[in-house]
This record gives sequence, structure tokens and C-alpha cells, in this order.
Amino acid sequence: MSEAIRAVDLLRSAAQMYDSEQSRLSVAARDAWRTGFVSGGEWMALALSELRGVPPVLTPPNLQALGIIKYSLACAAALLVIGIALWTRIEPLALLCIPAFYALEVQMVFLFPIVLDGSTHPFRESRKWTVLQGGTLSAMKVVMPLAAVMIFGGFLGQGFIRSWCLGCLAVVLWYEKLRQNHSCVRM
Repeated sequence: MSEAIRAVDLLRSAAQMYDSEQSRLSVAARDAWRTGFVSGGEWMALALSELRGVPPVLTPPNLQALGIIKYSLACAAALLVIGIALWTRIEPLALLCIPAFYALEVQMVFLFPIVLDGSTHPFRESRKWTVLQGGTLSAMKVVMPLAAVMIFGGFLGQGFIRSWCLGCLAVVLWYEKLRQNHSCVRM
């Protein structure tokens, strides 16, 4: 059995790679947000190429739609919980909107690397990789700290773009680690 994948280790590796003088990631990060999920996907393609030592792949045209679908579904889960809390008048239940968001989001956490690897069924395959990670709760233990860095790192002086990119890079590193650990598994 392979060792557990931890967010702190992924973030440490992501920071080393991002801050390396040999890497183009920090320079490319300046434009990674400009066209939303498309430029973010292009940045992740660069990260995968640097990690694998190969030229970047051409990014598929559907990244914007995939990103919108992914986060719309996760937001819908959060809004459903808020709606239930308001409908039942048990307002503290609304706090469960955060784990509800991430419980759905982790099913699609590997969506972009999978698409960049040419998947024709990225939602289904992303779910398979979440299962390989150990399932929803196991993936949430990794995703939620990554999300905290992505969202709050800029407020802690780490740079907003850098913090966001470290989280994205951590997902790429996570995906590659799972891919290597399960190389005999055919997705």
C-alpha cells in the first residue's frame, strides 16, 4: 500500500517547484487568471509539462465550460444545504454548506489534469481518481487545506495569485502521484 498523500506535503512540493529558478510557472502565473478556466488550464498544462519533462499539450477548447459546470454543481450543493437550513429554520445547519461544497467538488478535483491528458469522459474519470485516493472523505482531507491556502494565502502575505497557483499545482502533483501509484490501473 502506498503512503498517504497529505496536503502539507503537496503544498511544500508545489512551493519548491513554483519558486524554482528553472521553472516558468511563476512568470506564467501572472496571466493564469486572465481568461478564467482557459488560461488556468493552460497554466496547469505547463505545470504538467514541467513535471513530466515533456512539451505542454494543447489545451482543449472546453475548459471554460468544464470549470463552470464543476463549480456550478459544487455551489448548488452548498446552496441546497443553505436552503434546507432556512426552510427548517435551523440556521446553524447552513454552516454545513462548506463541507457540502467540497464533498461534491472533490468528485471533480482531477478534472483539469484528466482533460489535459486527453480524457473523453472527464467527470467519470475524475470520480474514479477520487475513489483511488480513498474516497470522498479522504480527498476532502487533502482538498480543504489546499482550498484554505488558495483562498486565504494572499491575506497572509503569500500573494493572491501565488497562493491560488500553489493550490492548483498541488492538485497536479497529487494527480501525478496517484497516477504513478496506480500505473497498473486502467482508467
